[in-house]
Amino acid sequence: MAYSVNTSHIIFALLTGLAPSLIWLYFWLHRDKKRPEPFGMLAICFLLGAGAVLIAGFLQKGVKDVLTDPHVRVAVWAGIEEVLKFLIFLIVAYKSKANNEAIDPAMYMITIALGFAALENVLYIMKPGINFSVTAGLLTGGLRFFGSTLLHAIASGFVGIVIGLAPRATKGLFMVVGLGGAVFLHSTFNAFILKNTTASFLQVYGYLWVTAIISLIILEKLKRI
Repeated sequence: MAYSVNTSHIIFALLTGLAPSLIWLYFWLHRDKKRPEPFGMLAICFLLGAGAVLIAGFLQKGVKDVLTDPHVRVAVWAGIEEVLKFLIFLIVAYKSKANNEAIDPAMYMITIALGFAALENVLYIMKPGINFSVTAGLLTGGLRFFGSTLLHAIASGFVGIVIGLAPRATKGLFMVVGLGGAVFLHSTFNAFILKNTTASFLQVYGYLWVTAIISLIILEKLKRI
């Protein structure tokens, strides 16, 4: 049953949209629980990541009518999102004294990404033109928990992992490689979604979770560096 949107529905959308990101944020930050990043820095990264959604939406809207091929469009849209998240890390956290361990860039990038995913989830649930439904909201939140929210963490986390592994003299080159890898992961996910078939959804979730497991293994290695 659909409902007209009111304050209680907005609050519900906020909670449903934020929950996937906050759960994943706890999970990923727990990888570095012995030497956690400063809460204030993480909060800034999360909020700026959320704010980047508005900039990304503006830029994506600008290229929507220019790029007619849907596969090219989703790749460019993925690039816009990953570049914005990376720029936040570069400006806010990269030169910070708190960024002093190999695992730290991944923690900051994941936090930024999950902030981005949080607001994206909320806006998706409250999408204009669609009647609000509690059932649909819960289903959307659940699907995004296992899908796009995790994707944002993995794609941006990949950039942080590559930076953490990079020798000091070649950090810039590794940043480019990491960013390219993040765009590839993100756009590949989007390409599977575009197929809109049962097989493609099974493929994309398999692809996503295999990548997540590999990321976890690498993060465990980074903790020891």
